[in-house]
Amino acid sequence: MIMITVRYRFIRDVLINSFKKFQQGNALVRAAALSYYTIFSLPPMLLVILFTTTLFYDPQTVRQTIFGDLADVIGRESAAQLANTVRMAGIFEGKWWTTLLGIGALLFTSTTVFVTIQDALNRLFMVRPRPNAGWLKMLRDRIISFTLLLSIGFILVVSLTINALVAKFSQSLMVVIPSISVLIIEITALVLPFLITALLFMLIFKYLPDVRLPWKSVMTGGIVTAVLFFIGMYFIKLYISNSYAVNLYQAAGSVMVIMVWVYYASVIFLFGAALTFSFNESAGFRMPAEDYAVKTVNLEIETGNPPEHLPDRSKP
Repeated sequence: MIMITVRYRFIRDVLINSFKKFQQGNALVRAAALSYYTIFSLPPMLLVILFTTTLFYDPQTVRQTIFGDLADVIGRESAAQLANTVRMAGIFEGKWWTTLLGIGALLFTSTTVFVTIQDALNRLFMVRPRPNAGWLKMLRDRIISFTLLLSIGFILVVSLTINALVAKFSQSLMVVIPSISVLIIEITALVLPFLITALLFMLIFKYLPDVRLPWKSVMTGGIVTAVLFFIGMYFIKLYISNSYAVNLYQAAGSVMVIMVWVYYASVIFLFGAALTFSFNESAGFRMPAEDYAVKTVNLEIETGNPPEHLPDRSKP
């Protein structure tokens, strides 16, 4: 009974502190900025992911998987427009110097959204880079962001491989026990996306902010955020499918749908980050800043009459 009471108080404190941290971090505004940057970063990000995964898998299979999953979330029309934008990018065509400029712009634009996420996480985790961090810090952020982008491609390759192995195993099992084969496919379709999403959140929480989070907090935050994310995605999908954004904005409707989806998804993600911070704090784990960063403190200063404990210097 005592353990249940302690657990209840711990969970209650974590949730209360999470909502406070979410509000203090101005997360709604950060989510809006993230949705804006994603509009420009999403096509380059998809180009990098497609280039990475097509080194190991058939390009047509990869495209069908990525844009098929996107169509389930943002709708077929928005996914088709996004696929067309990626197809028309064509940075590897033309003269060598235009190709080089295109690759440079691709790398910069595709990592901008991760830098924006890092800034939002730093605010939630109460840390900021040192003023003298300079170009090395900026270069490090871009390298980490690009590495995370490549990790998404690698995770997608692993996902495709597992799906192929499960499908092959299920076909063999179908001859002997058909019902078990169908059950395995259904469980894999539910569990695998969740595990991939949780792993991606763990990588972001661990390596993107300028703090050293312990793995226990990272794993807890990643799993809980993934649960919230999938629950939220269900309701976001319902909202988008029943909204009039496409008809209202006509040609820009697909862009608006993507922005709405990213905005609400960012709100859920940032709340998960606030919950991760609150869990780490309530559990008593240390969270030191990196060598190139410093911790920050939120202070509220009231203007007007000076505090009573300060001496009155107006008198001689």
